[in-house]
Amino acid sequence: MATNWRRGAHASPASFNGARTAPASTESRHIVIVAQIFYFIFLMMVFIGQQPFAMRTQEELVAMAQNNDGSDLFKQTLFIGFALLLSLVQIVRHHPLRYHFTFWPLAIMLAWFFITCSWSVDPFVSFKRAMQQLIVIYITFCALSLMGPERLFQSLRAALIVSLLICWISLPLTPAAVHPPTESDRALIGAWRGFFFHKNIAGAVMSMTFIICGNSWIDKRKWYYALFAVLAFVFVIGTKSKTSLALCVAMLAISNFYRILSDSTQKRAILLLLLGFGMVAVMGLYIAYQPVVERIFADPTSFTGRVSIWRVVFAYMHDHPYFGAGFGSFWQVGARSPAFDYINEQFQLLIAHSHNGYLEIWATTGPLGLFLLLLSFIAMPAWWFLTGATKENQHLMVPAFAIWIFVVYHNLLETSFFDRDRQVWVIFLAAIATAHAAFKAKPRQSWRREHRPSMMEATNG
Repeated sequence: MATNWRRGAHASPASFNGARTAPASTESRHIVIVAQIFYFIFLMMVFIGQQPFAMRTQEELVAMAQNNDGSDLFKQTLFIGFALLLSLVQIVRHHPLRYHFTFWPLAIMLAWFFITCSWSVDPFVSFKRAMQQLIVIYITFCALSLMGPERLFQSLRAALIVSLLICWISLPLTPAAVHPPTESDRALIGAWRGFFFHKNIAGAVMSMTFIICGNSWIDKRKWYYALFAVLAFVFVIGTKSKTSLALCVAMLAISNFYRILSDSTQKRAILLLLLGFGMVAVMGLYIAYQPVVERIFADPTSFTGRVSIWRVVFAYMHDHPYFGAGFGSFWQVGARSPAFDYINEQFQLLIAHSHNGYLEIWATTGPLGLFLLLLSFIAMPAWWFLTGATKENQHLMVPAFAIWIFVVYHNLLETSFFDRDRQVWVIFLAAIATAHAAFKAKPRQSWRREHRPSMMEATNG
């Protein structure tokens, strides 16, 4: 008996979770809509926060960040409530899940974060901050499993557009929508922030709104998406957030190169390699022109002195090279914060994070934490975007790709990876979840063995 192998297309096990799969019954549709409403409300609560438009000094902002240790009863109730509600919807559903969680590097990374809590200066605070992360991630992927990537992305886009409109409406109505003259950091005065507590957060969120609405206009050709994109771009300019302004334009252009290359894995590979070389080039330029970079950034009179902040982190990692300070336990753990032993400038007493997401994870969870971060949020998504894009799912993969690249580069100068329940981190999680689900739903080529009659069988036949 002879056999041969034959290649054919087949749907992956997750293919029924695809972006355009419709619920089987009216009851199922209702459950999906309920889950979508819950997730939308969750996003809006994260974006707006508990005290929108509150007038706060820089010192008060840092104090609030230091107190954000997971002890806020309202926030605990809110997050646990959303998690329980989505779990209940999942229990009573009658339709198959649209996504099954297989993103195990992320789960392993969370487990390692909980382990690092044990040696932090305040293990309980570190544990509560890690629990915040677990709940936020659970809500995102639980919503994805109920709704699928299409509706998850729709909820994200709707929440961003509503936030954009609130920010614009707030400008003429309240002076708190702009950083006041009382700011201790003079560079902040007059910068737009909308209902966000800082112009850098507003700049990053509105940049991603610009990217998503711009791509939605290209996909759907609906005039209002073009209008929202323009409004978001103008608001980014008003925030005076230079990093976000430069990145949002670049990411919209890069994402559309990715769109054009959606039918060629080889060309997408070249694009991803170029983006990777771009990050290496940034580091190389810093090494080659370190004195110049330090003169530009190390101004102790402003909060743009990132190089001097990075010195604090590097000094700590030199003394603690293996395990880190414990998750969420470097800058904001009260008077015992490890960073205080390495501060070299007075203004660093008001610093809330390392202004580099990679250094933050390295300093708090060690080399293993950094490796898991690079694996989960750099290497694996790069593979999804390289091999998972099709003409059918590009309306999801292209904006997710743009947000992914935006946040990957944004974390060279800011910290948003695992930044509790911050807006940029929650948006990034939604984009990663959308991309993973779309990648899993792509039909795969498989080889199957089929029987070929032998010569004796053929003769006897």
